[in-house]
Amino acid sequence: MARKMRRTKRVAFRRTVHFGPSPQKPHDHIAFTTDLSEEGTHIKTNGVYKPGTRLYLVVENDDRSYEAEGVVVWAKKVTPKLVRNVKNGMGIKFTHVNPELVDLYQEKAQIFNLPGKAYSPGVNA
Repeated sequence: MARKMRRTKRVAFRRTVHFGPSPQKPHDHIAFTTDLSEEGTHIKTNGVYKPGTRLYLVVENDDRSYEAEGVVVWAKKVTPKLVRNVKNGMGIKFTHVNPELVDLYQEKAQIFNLPGKAYSPGVNA
């Protein structure tokens, strides 16, 4: 089966993220994002959830926090010996996202001269 292409490019974005399956307790787990796009993010963690799981995220950037909601599209857990050498964690597709987090992405995309799209899932929802 062919891999579906992303509509937007990813940019490097290493930030602390709190996440969990409950909107009342999105701080069940803490990890790091490794990249960001208008459509989603990658969370580097071995505390993965199954694909299809809805997660609530709080992404920290400097002194601000940005809430988002998304669905796990892929998950990979590896042994502790391979954590530094093999991509592990979860790919998250946003269903709702704070518009200011999308603005951060667009600023970074401009710095790296990536073609931008005005695609923001759930921003106006």
